[in-house]
Amino acid sequence: MSRPWPDFRPGPLGSVKAWWRRRAPKDDFTFVPPSSSHQQEFETPLVSAVYGLDFQLKMTVVWRLDLATGLRHNSPKSAAIHHVLQRAKEISGKAMLVHHAALQVQLGDELAVERQVPGTHIWARAESVKVSVQDDDLEMARKHIELLRNSTFKLAERDVERAEIRYLRDEVLTDVGTATIWWLQRNGYQVEEAVKLSSHLAELVQIAQRQPSTHWAESLVSSVERALPELEDAHRNDLRQHLAKALSVYGGSRVAAEFADQVGLPAGEQHVNGQHTNGHV
Repeated sequence: MSRPWPDFRPGPLGSVKAWWRRRAPKDDFTFVPPSSSHQQEFETPLVSAVYGLDFQLKMTVVWRLDLATGLRHNSPKSAAIHHVLQRAKEISGKAMLVHHAALQVQLGDELAVERQVPGTHIWARAESVKVSVQDDDLEMARKHIELLRNSTFKLAERDVERAEIRYLRDEVLTDVGTATIWWLQRNGYQVEEAVKLSSHLAELVQIAQRQPSTHWAESLVSSVERALPELEDAHRNDLRQHLAKALSVYGGSRVAAEFADQVGLPAGEQHVNGQHTNGHV
């Protein structure tokens, strides 16, 4: 008796295939969205170690979106550029304009490393980094360095003069005997000549031991330095800066500025509310 419909039952081979599909382990597939890559050229001034003098930075910011992180940002391009620029500022803020060639190499190395923008699905880096400086700014940077160098030399000369004065006042011209021996050592031990000069040396001792009227700032520094007889000359300027900071906190910027002027701190160094700045806030 024939069936009224076609026979769709699988044959022997089809039955074996169906049995194998039921027996074989099933793979679990997870869809991972592909990463997308973007890039944008960007040019901007870049801060240096000197306020008002900037590098000129040109670079290509490259970023990709990692959607698998589950994080999002509404403006990936802005986030990527801002992140790379902040990394560049952390490095350039410690460099002088005259070192622009070395800075370009350093930024090219550091910014080439891809990093994730914190809290986002964005990974950013930079390539084709170019650092340049304007001629006028470079000339000003050289003048600034020269001023710093001259200021350092003048400060060192003042320290030497002050050290010599302290030595003569506190160790040599303390009495006639010490002053006479000091003179003999420096003049070939001419005893007869020293005897003739004894009255003059005595007058010098009297003059040196008088207490002249000095400015309160100088008296303050002298008192502290006498309390620290083992203080090295290299640390005396640090001591004055710490005193200036303390005076700015308790006496205000005017008192600190007067102190700095009297004790020979560089004019570019200001101490406002305990903060040390280089001529700007």
